[in-house]
Amino acid sequence: MRKINQKRLDALAELTVSELALPRAADKQPKGLSTYKHWRAVMDTDNILWLLIDKKGVSANTLAEPVLRELDQLLDEAKKATPKALVVRSAKPAGFIAGAEISEFVDMTDENEVRKSLQDALTIFDKLENFPAPTIALLHKYCLGGGLELALACKYRIATPDTKLGFPEVLLGLHPGLAGVWRSLRIMDPVNAMTMMLTGKNLIAKKAKRQGLVDLVAEERHFADAVRAAAAGTLKKTDAKGTKGTVLNFGPARSLVASQMEKQTASKAKKKHYPAPYSLIDIWREHGDDVEEMRKAETDSFVKLMVGDTSKNLVRAFFLRDKLKSYAKGTTHNIKHVHVIGAGVMGGDIAAWSALRGFTVTLQDREIKYIAPAIKRANELFKKRIYTEGERRAANDRLMPDVKGDGIAKADLIIEVVPENPEIKASVYADC
Repeated sequence: MRKINQKRLDALAELTVSELALPRAADKQPKGLSTYKHWRAVMDTDNILWLLIDKKGVSANTLAEPVLRELDQLLDEAKKATPKALVVRSAKPAGFIAGAEISEFVDMTDENEVRKSLQDALTIFDKLENFPAPTIALLHKYCLGGGLELALACKYRIATPDTKLGFPEVLLGLHPGLAGVWRSLRIMDPVNAMTMMLTGKNLIAKKAKRQGLVDLVAEERHFADAVRAAAAGTLKKTDAKGTKGTVLNFGPARSLVASQMEKQTASKAKKKHYPAPYSLIDIWREHGDDVEEMRKAETDSFVKLMVGDTSKNLVRAFFLRDKLKSYAKGTTHNIKHVHVIGAGVMGGDIAAWSALRGFTVTLQDREIKYIAPAIKRANELFKKRIYTEGERRAANDRLMPDVKGDGIAKADLIIEVVPENPEIKASVYADC
């Protein structure tokens, strides 16, 4: 009778409790692989090394600095193991990676500090891209922001049908900064790539495949076969750049399309109040035919945006919105009435979500014409999230325009989301 390998049994027991397609651990694991807090490395029976991200103590993976530091060391060790291929996937059923760890950037005000953090992460992503064996990102549920940028550093991206991919950075006054701009433009139709980044909207897996962001859409049960095909080099890469991508390498054509994008952006937000989309358009217009220059411009632009007032304000509002969501999940509080000052995209969304969660909300801005678009977006949110007419009407009734700021005196919580412009702030506060 063959002797039972207890280490292998323990590894299998730990991994197979999940619904995810995970590796069948080989009897003999490579020497020199360290034990990590946020990652697990497993060599499977096909000599394919799996790097499983499982950030400790949280339900969702984010690319916090300790997670990236471990990945850097792990890639060095993986190279010495000489695997047939390298797989990166999440061990969490909730999804792949939700993005960067936003909280790490909140207190950064020095451009050199932000640049150093970016360069360290970019070096790690380059190490992944240049790994001496095929690299494969297995995606499920969501792959967003920095998570998508990590996946783009892999040769292949394989996703379950329900996977959502996207760059939501623009909603925080930023654009992708970990090579997401130039790596997405390198493989996608440029107009599709720019639209995804400018709107912050997610792509479902099948659409992402049509646009070149994903190479294969498959159910979990087919992942093992897909990994073996990618490792053997027989998995076909998606080519979605087409003729349009070639034409837009020509400067004048790219400049014309960029100008059209700029006009569409200007109809929604002014550059001085919301610079990120304009910076992104400039990167593509000026450097769309030169990867090295585009890479440098992406970093330079992200650094400036990260320490700017717009991003700081939107990130602060992001955390406030998350706080409000947590209040609706049973946290003890006495908040019944929320007053939001500033009916822009972020302020309007905070007001809508607050009303959706049952709070009475007053939404203030200088004139009713600034509040109306937020009310319209709120109505669309309620239609998607609330299934009965009576409950939708009740949510709409809870959200009230308040140009004069009468709600301030009655509010239990006041949230200010006004653009970082002294004239606008003075105008709004004059009516408070």
